[in-house]
Amino acid sequence: MIPAHELRKYDIFLELEPNELALLAKVADMVHASEGETIIKEGQPARTFYVMDQGNLMVAFKDGRALTLHGHGEVVGWSAIIHPTHYAGDVICLTDCSFISFPGRELLRLIQSNVPMGTRIMRMVSERVANRIPFLAEAVTRRLKREK
Repeated sequence: MIPAHELRKYDIFLELEPNELALLAKVADMVHASEGETIIKEGQPARTFYVMDQGNLMVAFKDGRALTLHGHGEVVGWSAIIHPTHYAGDVICLTDCSFISFPGRELLRLIQSNVPMGTRIMRMVSERVANRIPFLAEAVTRRLKREK
């Protein structure tokens, strides 16, 4: 568990009420990973959602695509709360990193049990993921061309 006021430091949680932050804080933990450590493995069941506190990481896909994410507020492991519930790529720390981690089941339970809070969280996650869409759309287009 981390203090609820600590969650206020992350844009993804800015719209939440103090009581909602308190609910999230009960299931959140601060975790650290070392440079070179793989925190998410492609194809594995998605059990943890992460919000980056600090560091740099790479999301790597089997087809050779890669995306780097830098620092505070980035999210990875969103498959833990959005189907499919398997991770879509490897997440490798390029530097020492720290994250707020949420057990996917617990976070999803909170999202589903409090619709206003869940809507705000999902909107903020969607905004972050949407920033990656041009990269992902290009990869899908290439894959479709290869399959023809």
